[in-house]
Amino acid sequence: MNDFFRVTVRVVEEAHRGMVNKYLGDGFMAIFGAGDSSSNHACDAVAAGREILSAVKKLNDELVAKGRASIQIGIGIHSGPAIVGSVGSPQRLEFTAIGNTVNIASRIEGLTKTTGRPLLVTAAVRDRSANLFSFEELPPQEVRGIDGRLSVFAVR
Repeated sequence: MNDFFRVTVRVVEEAHRGMVNKYLGDGFMAIFGAGDSSSNHACDAVAAGREILSAVKKLNDELVAKGRASIQIGIGIHSGPAIVGSVGSPQRLEFTAIGNTVNIASRIEGLTKTTGRPLLVTAAVRDRSANLFSFEELPPQEVRGIDGRLSVFAVR
């Protein structure tokens, strides 16, 4: 896992102005644009997602050459309002993002397994970054916590 985090955290934080906010088991949550109203956070996030896939492909080539198992990943990106700041008690504060936007991003990531697409975004992300990337619209998906089906797009 440390090999995975080494290559992916660099992509997020050094190359695309994001912040790895927390590690979640074998994955992580990254935030883009927090506190920077001039950033195009959706473009930064999609560019980071694409570069992460490339970095993991290269890492997998190295792992396989060493006789180790390759890594399969999924990335879900959503854009919207969130509560961002220090949350917790005076004894233990944690800087994080919370809210429906974060929940949807997590659930979109989960859809990568059922759709077979490693990088999925919502319409909100597509609309904010369509001038720089190409997207394939997938059939609307059921997402827990959302009434009706959600438009989801695979990044090409």
